[in-house]
Amino acid sequence: MALASIWRCCIVLVLLPGTLSLGCEKLQLQQVLNTGTLSKLNEIGGRIPRQRVRERLSLKTKPLNLVKLSEGLQSQDRIQIVHQTLRHLTKIYSMNLGSVTWPRDKVENFRLFLELEECDKKPGSDSRPSRNASIHKYFKKLRKFLKQKRFSNCAWEIIRAETRARLQQILFITAKIRREIQDIP
Repeated sequence: MALASIWRCCIVLVLLPGTLSLGCEKLQLQQVLNTGTLSKLNEIGGRIPRQRVRERLSLKTKPLNLVKLSEGLQSQDRIQIVHQTLRHLTKIYSMNLGSVTWPRDKVENFRLFLELEECDKKPGSDSRPSRNASIHKYFKKLRKFLKQKRFSNCAWEIIRAETRARLQQILFITAKIRREIQDIP
C-alpha cells in the first residue's frame, strides 16, 4: 500500500506544473487523469464481451447522458457534474469486487486513478455541492443492480461498460470547458 501512495504522489508531482499553468479548475490535470482512468478501466478486462452489452437491458435504466445534462450550463456547474459522477464511480468501485475475474493489481490502479480524479477539485468546492437528481438516481440504480445480481462477474462487466461510457462523456465535457475557457479574453 505504501508503494501505491508513493506512485500516486509521483503522478501528481509530474502533472501538477502543467495544471498550475492553466490555473482554471485544474482542467488539464482532470483530462490527463480521466484519460488515465479510462485506460486503466480498459486494462482491467479488455474488450467488454458482446453478450454482456446485450445483458445491459437487465439493468432497467436508461443510460446517463452527461453531455446532454451539461448543455447550457456554466463551466462551474459542468465541473460539479463531473465531480459528482466521479464520487459516485468511486463509491461503486469500493463495493464488493469479490466475484470479478479482473487482475487485482489493475483494479487497484483503476481505483487509484478514480481517487486522484475525485481529489482533483478546487478547495472549498464542496461548499456548494451539486445535487443533480438524475445523476444520483442513475448511480443508485447501478448500486441496486449490483446488489440484486449479488455482485456477479456479469453484473460487474455491465457496470464496467457503463463506467467506460461515463468516463468518455467526462472527457468530452472537460475538453469543451477547456475550449470555452481558452476563448475567454
